[in-house]
Amino acid sequence: MVTSFRKVFNCTFFKQNMQVKLLNTIVLSIAGSQADGLVEMLHEKKNVNEFLIAKKLKLTINQMRNILYKLADEGLVSFTRKKDAKKGGWYIYFWTLNLGKSLSKFKEKLENEIENLRNQINKKKSETFFYCKSCGLELTQENALVNDYTCPECGEALDIKETASEIQSQEKEIAKREQILVDVSRELEEVVAKEGKARVRKTKAELKKKKFERDERRKKTAKEKAKLEKGKKKKKKK
Repeated sequence: MVTSFRKVFNCTFFKQNMQVKLLNTIVLSIAGSQADGLVEMLHEKKNVNEFLIAKKLKLTINQMRNILYKLADEGLVSFTRKKDAKKGGWYIYFWTLNLGKSLSKFKEKLENEIENLRNQINKKKSETFFYCKSCGLELTQENALVNDYTCPECGEALDIKETASEIQSQEKEIAKREQILVDVSRELEEVVAKEGKARVRKTKAELKKKKFERDERRKKTAKEKAKLEKGKKKKKKK
């Protein structure tokens, strides 16, 4: 029993840790290094006070808001706001991480990177490139021809660039991203399914509440009608 619990705990911990790492990557790519630690604060939490976030990350409230607004523009976080009487009636924002949207954004980013790398590889395989040994400038064959195969910067003769090692390096980068993409896609499927179930539960609860309120209104109306009829009968007897 203990061993089974540990296995489940370790699996859950690993999945949560992986989610945080994946989300942190996309958040940093959008909001910059100052956002480091933000995901840990928002992950699996709801409506976190922005002043608390700013304090934990050692940022001013304006710096914190600028970061959160950038992420909100991408749909990665959402907020609710409340007036704080203690702060002169100013609004305080409470932030929530949109897990599904964040993973979806990261998946899109990975897919774009893989596509760009493949395009670069195809270009290197199908075209000849030249470069200058002195200043490192790289030119396509067309541009090299226009410049009489001399460097437009320093005038040195251009050499044909060997691209095999670059292609190999880029193919390795594609393989890395494809493996991450598999993990992200798996996580995203689970999150979407979980969020879908949560939406169904919320919808059912809302419908149940509306039905209850409707039934209560009907009961109230029926009581009022019964009271009115009773009053009419009393008047008739008099």
